[in-house]
Amino acid sequence: MGDDLVGRAVNAVLVPPQAARFASLTGVDLDRLVLNVGGWNKLVLLDRDRVFLFPRAAAGVEWFEREVAAYRALAQTGLTVVPRLLGYWQDPEIYPFPFAAVTRLPGQVPAEPEALLDQVGRAIACWHELAPPPTSPPLLSLADARPPQHHEAPHHRWLRRALDPATSAAAAAEAASRLGRPDRAAQWAGLLARAARLHPVLVHGDIHEDQLLAENGRLTGILDWETVRVDHPFWDFDLGEWGTGLWRRHRREFSELWDRGWRGYAAVRGVDPDSRPVQAAFRLRHALRLLDDPGDPAVVGTIGEQLAHL
Repeated sequence: MGDDLVGRAVNAVLVPPQAARFASLTGVDLDRLVLNVGGWNKLVLLDRDRVFLFPRAAAGVEWFEREVAAYRALAQTGLTVVPRLLGYWQDPEIYPFPFAAVTRLPGQVPAEPEALLDQVGRAIACWHELAPPPTSPPLLSLADARPPQHHEAPHHRWLRRALDPATSAAAAAEAASRLGRPDRAAQWAGLLARAARLHPVLVHGDIHEDQLLAENGRLTGILDWETVRVDHPFWDFDLGEWGTGLWRRHRREFSELWDRGWRGYAAVRGVDPDSRPVQAAFRLRHALRLLDDPGDPAVVGTIGEQLAHL
């Protein structure tokens, strides 16, 4: 079998009677739609200027509602790199869950996303300046939105302690002890204490190269806001969430990449441009992860490699 889709793309999401009602409701040309199944929690139908979002299953509705809430909240920023909500529907004769339409932004997934890090940092700063708005039912409150399930892993839980003013010093001591570097405890505690002083903001929570769009070297889109929540600012600078391509190309240069993104961010928000607290938080988290699961050093690096940059 080939990889080509047989039949209309819309029929992978809606059976023909549902699709006909969907077309009548939205005015879309069903033959023009393109299917994207790359998301964990949603199916996407792309039109020329619109993108239709459908939760895959009941478990995905929470994340879908959060994404819708994010688009409503971010509309006031004027950020052109964030899609705009065009419509939200609940019609069980079309689909068993709510569905929505947002603007389709120009550009493609960039081949070299690292070149955009200054622009990404500046865009992040704009939504971090936004006061997290309250939302009313049936929308999920962004202030109450939980992190993704994989944040329950021990190394992520350590990072949460490291970024909390009440537990930052203990987290630094724990890292120094577990990694066999008691001589670095004071230095790490100082860097993490600086990080912990930053206040919670509205974060995207899952930025990586597949969520970016660019055109002629200009950032044109940051997509997939289903993990948006109120959290520490550093969660939008987690290069560990980026794909293996960035790691393979720039494994030895991650400090420079963090520095580039953070300096762009700091220039907009007026915070300390020193990226060492960012690097300490994420490098120590990665070292602790490797302590539990060393993996293949050629793929995930080594503890020594991470600590050498601190």
